[in-house]
Amino acid sequence: MKKYSRIEEIRACLAMYHIKGLGPRTWKRLANHFGSPARALNNYGQWLDLGLARGSVVKAVKDKQWEEKVEQDLKRITSKNYEIVIWTDDDYPYLLRQIPDPPFVLYFLGDKKLLNGACLAVVGSRKCSRYGQDMAGEICSELSAKGVTIVSGLAQGIDSKAHLAALDGKGSSVAVLGTGIDIIYPATNKTLWHKLTQTGLIVTEFAPGTKPESPNFPHRNRIISGLSLGVLVVQGAQKSGTMITAMLALEQNRLVFAVPGAVNMANFDGCNYLIQQGAFLVQTAVDILRELKPMLGKQHAFPATEEKDNGPPNKELDLSRDEEKVLETLAKEIKMHIDQLAHVLDWPSFKVSQILIDLEIKGAVKRLPGMHYSV
Repeated sequence: MKKYSRIEEIRACLAMYHIKGLGPRTWKRLANHFGSPARALNNYGQWLDLGLARGSVVKAVKDKQWEEKVEQDLKRITSKNYEIVIWTDDDYPYLLRQIPDPPFVLYFLGDKKLLNGACLAVVGSRKCSRYGQDMAGEICSELSAKGVTIVSGLAQGIDSKAHLAALDGKGSSVAVLGTGIDIIYPATNKTLWHKLTQTGLIVTEFAPGTKPESPNFPHRNRIISGLSLGVLVVQGAQKSGTMITAMLALEQNRLVFAVPGAVNMANFDGCNYLIQQGAFLVQTAVDILRELKPMLGKQHAFPATEEKDNGPPNKELDLSRDEEKVLETLAKEIKMHIDQLAHVLDWPSFKVSQILIDLEIKGAVKRLPGMHYSV
């Protein structure tokens, strides 16, 4: 059986976007049946007999009107040195390969390794509340600190807050665009766009030069959820693009998480509806880490979160000296406010906060309302 070169496979993957009537679901069936996109394209004469495509699609392939557009795409890629991942590459994102309608070409800028990291999609309203922004920032910062990569859509509001909060952590962030890789949209996110190319990743299935047209964004949303183990909805109306992503996540068999909001707060009816339908209610990053842990391999492992009764520190836990000091101090009281704990230990608040997050994930402390903690 002939082995096709990568350039032949690239040409076939690009063709998928220009053959009239051929969508990603059909193309996935064809590629899986023939073993590669190039072999599928070169054997288009068999598609109809095998029941893999309609006669109109076969006719569109035979007319070869798509060839000129494919060559134009190739010229853009080579002239601008754009980096791409295609369906046949070993490092094509594993989770994305499993969805019913995967993209066959991904353009990217930044750290490609993030595509196969432990990813969580975080989505929400562009016109969001201060509460929504704060929750997105706090949760994404804590998740990234634990190595979880935050995936979002580079929109204003919750998306931007999620990216910014995650970029400084080891998990970093991935932005999935609804435009070509060379277009910054919205323009107000220019600084964030550049930071993502340097310490995170920007990715899109759309060819260079593609403008931000409305039909592009639902297609983008399936990639946001498809790259991820689950989707967190921070703030969103019941009829919104945010809810489209949540529904796509369910179709893709992903976990769905939601931050609850007051019933009279704008754009929270979607979150509350999802929780009513069985989505995981999220108050802190620990609620997400607890659910993700069984889905991760050793390279992404982090301690489980378990509920424990108040009592002396668990000697079986693998604790650092600083963690032991925090537990010893907490054990002297029924509960302590984080500021009181920092004062007693004479440590900066950010240090105490990070240690408490670690201990909460290990199941050694419990977070109580009003930023109080107990053993």
